[in-house]
Amino acid sequence: MNIRKQLWLSSLVTMVITIVLLITVSFLIAKNYQNILRFNPPPLEEGREEEPPQSFDPLEREIRLAERIVTRLLRENPAALEDLEYLQQMDAIMNVSNNGIIVRKNNELLYSSPFLSHLGLEKEEIRKLLTQSPSFPPQEIIKFKESIYLKKLVFHFPDDSAGEIILVSDITSTLADLTRFRNSVFGLLILFLLALVLISTISTYLLSRNIVKPLTQLENAALQLGKGNYDFRIDTTAKNEIGDLLRAFEETRKQLKETEQIKRKYENNRNELISNISHDLKTPITTIKGYVEGLIDGIPTSPEKKSKYLQTIYQNTVNMESLINELFLLSELDLKELPLNFEPLDIQAYLTDCVEELKFYLAEKGVTLKFETAVKGSEQVYADRDKLKRAILNIINNAVNYKADLNPTITIRLTEKEEEVQIEIEDNGQGIPEKSLDKIFERFYKADKARSGNLSGTGLGLYIAQKIILSHQGKIWAKSKLGEGTSIFFTLKKVTSFAKTLKAEKKL
Repeated sequence: MNIRKQLWLSSLVTMVITIVLLITVSFLIAKNYQNILRFNPPPLEEGREEEPPQSFDPLEREIRLAERIVTRLLRENPAALEDLEYLQQMDAIMNVSNNGIIVRKNNELLYSSPFLSHLGLEKEEIRKLLTQSPSFPPQEIIKFKESIYLKKLVFHFPDDSAGEIILVSDITSTLADLTRFRNSVFGLLILFLLALVLISTISTYLLSRNIVKPLTQLENAALQLGKGNYDFRIDTTAKNEIGDLLRAFEETRKQLKETEQIKRKYENNRNELISNISHDLKTPITTIKGYVEGLIDGIPTSPEKKSKYLQTIYQNTVNMESLINELFLLSELDLKELPLNFEPLDIQAYLTDCVEELKFYLAEKGVTLKFETAVKGSEQVYADRDKLKRAILNIINNAVNYKADLNPTITIRLTEKEEEVQIEIEDNGQGIPEKSLDKIFERFYKADKARSGNLSGTGLGLYIAQKIILSHQGKIWAKSKLGEGTSIFFTLKKVTSFAKTLKAEKKL
């Protein structure tokens, strides 16, 4: 899941949980408040409409309940208020809800609830209450003490005598309920805040695990790269934008590591190149210098000796020129700046001409050159005439450098395949050890350095030949047996196949 979706989902979950918690807290608070406001009046007589509910102070709950009971009695049977036994029964019912009553008739006390003494009201306070009774208006609730509320109801007995009921309500339990309500509201709000903090913490942790941890890993990886250390691996399992960034960084690390390895390889090759060039140039220069000094000192006295000195100097100069030319060619091949002039070639006719041209050159070195072909008729390939000849000559020169001691022979064989032709250059020379066979196409490589110390080869011939064949979209490889000889194979694409390959490369 990408980071944007994670953020949206986290916000949505937090919002939903917050709303659910808020609704739950509101419900619990409302329920507790309703418990405080709970007011279940007795049902009215049949046919009488229910009075509409009125809002009131929670502290007046109990006294209003008592008022409903007494009001109903006054409406139905006011004469019962002169019955002491009935008053006691009604008082007992009202005591359950922490209420008591005082009944007077013509200012004479008919009944005083024993519940009043339980409220801590002494006789003097009750007398004071009765004395003050005319001073507070009926139908209004009066706060007599901190926890005692009063209400006076006036009526007439059946004999038209003035009656008066004073309701006395103890609100201690209601105050306790309000205290518990406040505490519960405070507790619920604390739980609500704690739940929000917990949800936020979990959400932050999950996001940090998916975001901060990979970023930390990325930071450490960047520090490692800054130190030049590429030998580590970045965990790229995350399926989001940071995962994509980590994968891109991992690819960059791999490329930098490969670049560093290539750089080191090039550095080693450069050092090896300088060393080999220095070695291959030092020997002919030393020889030239020695023979020139001999000529200056007049050591060769006869014309024949002078001619031999000059021929030696010339041959070493030729070898140096050959080395320099090969180095220039190598540089062009490595930089891919060598121009290639492809043209259709009749490969059989081309090889026949090469063999005829090289026979005399090899005869001077005591080597026999043969040509065998399995191709019937004309078969054309795309090739650069001069570069292909250079590759063949380099392979042949390598064979000459390691020729057999008796009857050295080099054979060129041409065979045909479906989309290419194969050329084999076989010699009967010393052969190449199997462990060295896959290295002979490396720069400056000589399979037997101890035995090749006096050879004129630079170690670049097969490397250049490989570069040329690869630039022709061909393949090159070798097979060899020690003491029996070596075969170098390479392929060239036919004209039709070469054109198909070019079209495919242009499409890519």
